[in-house]
Amino acid sequence: MKEIMNGHIYDTESSLLIGERKEGGSYMYKTGCGNFFIYHATSHTTGNPPWINPISRSVAIRRHFRYSLHQLSFQEAFGE
Repeated sequence: MKEIMNGHIYDTESSLLIGERKEGGSYMYKTGCGNFFIYHATSHTTGNPPWINPISRSVAIRRHFRYSLHQLSFQEAFGE
């Protein structure tokens, strides 16, 4: 999925997957420019379409532990 918001491109195809939530359907990514976002896949229970939620670096750091499936290490994801 690809969206442009506030002049930033958020693309699940070209961004780095940081991790997936155990519950499934929610994925955290980092763009090549260093922006972070969460991709919410289609919900089978509610029928909502997929959507992208841009988040700040600090929010991504706080939520990193929640995205434990296929998770990158903290250093790989945030360079620290």
